[in-house]
Amino acid sequence: MDPEDWSQELLQLDRQLQRLGWARDQEGTYLQRAFGHPSRSRLTRWADLTAFLRALEELEPGADPASAPIPLQRGDLLSQCDTLLERLGWDTLTARRFLERNLAVSSRQQLSDAQLLQFNMLLEEAWLEAGAAAPICEPGPAPAASAATAPQRSPRRP
Repeated sequence: MDPEDWSQELLQLDRQLQRLGWARDQEGTYLQRAFGHPSRSRLTRWADLTAFLRALEELEPGADPASAPIPLQRGDLLSQCDTLLERLGWDTLTARRFLERNLAVSSRQQLSDAQLLQFNMLLEEAWLEAGAAAPICEPGPAPAASAATAPQRSPRRP
C-alpha cells in the first residue's frame, strides 16, 4: 500500500537534483524519457516516484539527462515475463520451480526490479534454448507503456 505522505521523498528528490546540478528543464528531459511526461507533478504512482529517486541517487553529478540511464519499470518487466512464460508454454508450477531454482524465491513479487530483469533474461535464455527463432525482449529496460497499450498480465503467474 502506498504511503499518503510523500514529502520526505519529494525533499530527497530536490536534494538529488541539486546534487546533480540539474535545472527544471533538465529534470523534464529525464522525466520525459523515463516516464513519458516532463513534469514531476505527473508522477502519481508511488512506485514511479521511488524509481525516479533511486535512479537519481545512482547518477554522478553533471550527468546528462538526455543519456542518463532510466529506471526500470516494474510493470514492463512483469509484462515481458508474462510473454516469455506464455511463449515457453509453462504452467505456474513449472515457472515457480524455475524461479526457486534460479533465484531462491517462490514468487516474482519477492524480486527487486533488477532481479526481475535477471529472471526475464533467464527465461529468454530458456526460450532460445527450446528452439525459438528470435529474442522477444531486450536486456535493458523498456520505455514506460501507457495504460491503454500495456499488455494485461495473468494473475496466476508466480
